[in-house]
Amino acid sequence: MKYFQWTIGSTTVRNPDRLREGLQVLKDHFNGKEWNTAQQEKFFDLLRDRGVYEMEEDDYGRMTSARKQEHARKWVSILNQLGFCFAYESSEKPVLITKAGISLLDNPDIEDEVFLRQLLKYQKPSALPKQNGASFENVSVLPFLVSLRVTYEMQGLSKEEISIFLNTTVRMEDIDRIIKEIGEYRTQKSKIEGRVKKKEFYVKTQLAWLEEIFADEIKERVVLIKELIASYKKDLAFISSAQGQQLLANITKGGKGSNTIKAKRAQLAISGVIKSGKNATEARKVFLAYYLPLKIATLRDYADLTARYLRKSGLFSVSRDKLITITEKEDLIKSLLAQKWGLVGDDKYLDYLWSDSLPALPSDKADYLKDHLVTIKAKEKVLFDKVGARESLELVGEKITPGKDVLQLKQQTRSIETNLLKLREIEFYYSQREEKQVDDIINFYDLILTKQILGGEAYYPAYLEWNTWRVFLAIDTLANKPYEARNFKLDDELQPVNHAPGNRADMVFEYENFILVTEVTLIVRANQWSAEAEPVPRHVAKIQSENKDKDVFGLFVAPQIDINTFLTFFNNRKYAVNDEIIDLTIIPFSVDQIKQLLSVFKEKRFTTQDMKRLFESIKDDIATSKDAIEWGKKIPTIMHDWTQKL
Repeated sequence: MKYFQWTIGSTTVRNPDRLREGLQVLKDHFNGKEWNTAQQEKFFDLLRDRGVYEMEEDDYGRMTSARKQEHARKWVSILNQLGFCFAYESSEKPVLITKAGISLLDNPDIEDEVFLRQLLKYQKPSALPKQNGASFENVSVLPFLVSLRVTYEMQGLSKEEISIFLNTTVRMEDIDRIIKEIGEYRTQKSKIEGRVKKKEFYVKTQLAWLEEIFADEIKERVVLIKELIASYKKDLAFISSAQGQQLLANITKGGKGSNTIKAKRAQLAISGVIKSGKNATEARKVFLAYYLPLKIATLRDYADLTARYLRKSGLFSVSRDKLITITEKEDLIKSLLAQKWGLVGDDKYLDYLWSDSLPALPSDKADYLKDHLVTIKAKEKVLFDKVGARESLELVGEKITPGKDVLQLKQQTRSIETNLLKLREIEFYYSQREEKQVDDIINFYDLILTKQILGGEAYYPAYLEWNTWRVFLAIDTLANKPYEARNFKLDDELQPVNHAPGNRADMVFEYENFILVTEVTLIVRANQWSAEAEPVPRHVAKIQSENKDKDVFGLFVAPQIDINTFLTFFNNRKYAVNDEIIDLTIIPFSVDQIKQLLSVFKEKRFTTQDMKRLFESIKDDIATSKDAIEWGKKIPTIMHDWTQKL
């Protein structure tokens, strides 16, 4: 069997933003110690206790020791492969936190640079345990370099293209061919009209591609099918025997084994075909109908995972269902792609992987940094002239004389880049009032709720915050800056990297005479109220206690509002902060109601003071409503009446 697909990371560690926290736990408790099963279980428990590994209490309580150990090994495997540590039970060596790992822990401000070096070194095969041997025959790939070149040259890759072409490119010499095939795929797809037919074309292309690249594995399974048929012909009871059932299990074995519901159904279907007297060709068709869609699902999952890990380098971003390179990093990308890259031999790989200074980056050189300073100073000046003076921002670049050494130059570069990002965010803020942007915000909620954004589950909460932030940027006249109004992080393309931390409000919008504290969640189940009942009032009360001269409204946004959430915010309108009782107003809005609010804004261009009157009306109605159910039902009517009066 040949290794035909790669990904960076694993489905156990879907969110690479957690790696640094997990590495810190490993360093604090296990560095220099044996990595045995007892230590693995302890590591998993610590990850869970510290919130690094999130899991429902009931699910955690049902986990066996063996399952905890397995999850711990998978978690540490990513840290091993990225060169941040060396922790293998089979090596009989103590846990080692490498120089690269120490660099990640000690330098959170340059985390993207640390990840960039490590991702550039990530190769298949390698000298690490279980990363070489027969499974990697005819494989020679640097996944990050493949991703960077293909994404840059193709001006972005869709999730479909990543799953079909990128994660299955296993030889560096295949890159030119892959770029050509992606171009041909786009040309053919552009000629097809209609979303359904385009989807059918994607599936057909993916199936044909998978049948080709997994030909060896399919051939092995067909051999087993023929063996099963031959044995059945000799003994009609064979399929039901332990040996026959094991053969069926081997035929249908997937990434999650052969005991899944889909695998069991496939086993019954294959058995039925054979028992009906049909030949191996027919049984193969039934097998492929199970096997290939399984591979499609796996590779689509890998596409999300790959995008998340690539973004840690600071060179990639996500735009809806598309992976893109960051425009502001084009000089660095071109310089990296101009270098000659090759896989490092086994005898040198570990020293190379664990280094905190290798490979050398263009940004390690003074000449590159001086040229880059000139470029970003010019960009900063253009944006400052456009939006900076109006917002009383400063022009950082004009005060900077290029430093004498690389460290100074890097610090100066980051200082200007930080200010440039602020200026770009102000420009973005101004643009959100435009009609096409208002339409985009409304439509973007549908992309989130129908899960069409590249990156998968880890990104949807962040995008719900980001898009709701855009709503109130569009309604405009903020007293604080847009980057002060959010507590989630953006990349250089102004796309969300992660959601706001749990110890603060998602967003705080300040206006002339009131403040809007906004919290969002994707939770729609009955536990919506239990998950949000404590943090939301706490965040609103904290802001109210710090701003006694202003009205403060809490706004809670979710796809749907559970009745117990209405009940919680209706009944619990007080919160104690530093022995002071704070009166609260928290208004629950569904995503549809937020979309409605923005649709009204598109037509009538109401002011933030108009919006305040809406919130005051909803607040006042609490006193006249007999209970939370009545209050919740009256909110749409209040919104309608308010709209008519605009």
